[in-house]
Amino acid sequence: MRWKIKQAAAIIRLTVLEAIRQPVFLLLMTAVVAFIALLPLVSAFTLGEAQRMVRDSALALMFVAGLVLGCCTACTSLQHEIRRGTVAAILSKPVGRVLFFLAKFCGVALAMALFAAGTTIAILLSTRMAVYDFQLDWRVGLPLLAAIPAAYTLAGLVNYFTARPFVSNAFALLLGTLLLALGTAGFVHEPGAVVRWGAELPWKILPASALILMAIMVLSAMAVGLATRLDTVPTLALCSVLFLFGLMSDYLLGRHAGASGTAAALYALVPNLQHFWLADALAGEGRIPWRYVGQAGVYAGCYLAGVLGLGLLAFRRLDVGSQT
Repeated sequence: MRWKIKQAAAIIRLTVLEAIRQPVFLLLMTAVVAFIALLPLVSAFTLGEAQRMVRDSALALMFVAGLVLGCCTACTSLQHEIRRGTVAAILSKPVGRVLFFLAKFCGVALAMALFAAGTTIAILLSTRMAVYDFQLDWRVGLPLLAAIPAAYTLAGLVNYFTARPFVSNAFALLLGTLLLALGTAGFVHEPGAVVRWGAELPWKILPASALILMAIMVLSAMAVGLATRLDTVPTLALCSVLFLFGLMSDYLLGRHAGASGTAAALYALVPNLQHFWLADALAGEGRIPWRYVGQAGVYAGCYLAGVLGLGLLAFRRLDVGSQT
């Protein structure tokens, strides 16, 4: 058992490292953080709805970017390794297919959790930046906007002096600079006074981000299963279709489930992503109870178990030695 745990930990670690070393991972993460940081600039004149516009737009961007990044990471970590023969070499060792497949998914899930963590910090700071009507709080915005150039500059210096990989270091440093920006902005009060850390930050965003991360995990599990047979483009296309159907399942299937057995069956099979999108619940003084997050987590866990089970069946029957 201890040996299997070490094997799984090694595969998870290598999967995460391979994911964050992909240029697309860093570029998409950077683009999302930059867009979220700039959202207050285009929503400062919204008659008191600036925070809501920034928050909802940023959460939606996190959702869509997580779908794209999850599919790309899954295909990079599985399909591309199958083509290179890496999977065949690993499975020739005393490593079971079940352990390998589940460890690969855990690595993809951990990489997506890192993406969600950085994005959530950006959403917290961007929403806090738009706290005023018709003006922005640059004491919060400047540290957020400086996080990206600071991370890239430091990563470039590290790469120049130590020859360490630029992409993975830039990603790690971006998370670090975002944390530093959060630590700095947490002491800023609206009038400019120093307050207890975090007293003015919109922490009610955290449950919404946690729910979106769960949905990204479900979509990533589908992508890992599809990546056993398909390449990046068809995997992303199918996951995008499931993403759209999942967001509209209540409208398309739920209202017909009571009168049609087919609609009821499809309603149960299609992931109801509306359970994970509750940005409207944050309007005004609204909050998402953590109890609901736990219940949604049970739903996501059950769905993950089913999706990963189907993915395992596909992977167990896959002849990895015949891939080119």
